[in-house]
Amino acid sequence: MKKTILTVAAVAFASTSAFAVSTAVCAGCHGQNFEKKAMNVSKIVKDLSKDEIVTALKGYKAGTFGGAMKGVMAGQVKNLSDEDIEAIAEQITGGEKKAEGAADAVKDKAAEVAGDAVDAAKAKAADSVTKMVK
Repeated sequence: MKKTILTVAAVAFASTSAFAVSTAVCAGCHGQNFEKKAMNVSKIVKDLSKDEIVTALKGYKAGTFGGAMKGVMAGQVKNLSDEDIEAIAEQITGGEKKAEGAADAVKDKAAEVAGDAVDAAKAKAADSVTKMVK
């Protein structure tokens, strides 16, 4: 059963010409959101730039990058094209940028709403003071 699951995952990951590239197989070591040090050795992938990810993956594929985990990663990337590697790096960094953009938008909207609430409270207070003075 385990062999079948692993084979299906490997085929899905390697069959990038017909299907979109998936980073699902990466989650086992790097975490669902690339937040973990794989086997407590690697860098945290979500903290890397797209160029750093591309350089690392291409280097693993060529056998010119990495330390102790070089062999493990070489096996993971051996069937990826340069386009696949670019797409993976984009997925990893693009999703993070979208999340940051969404967080910034929420923060901006919250500041706007808070500002409107403060302005409304000031106007109401000024109205109340004016009525009390009359």
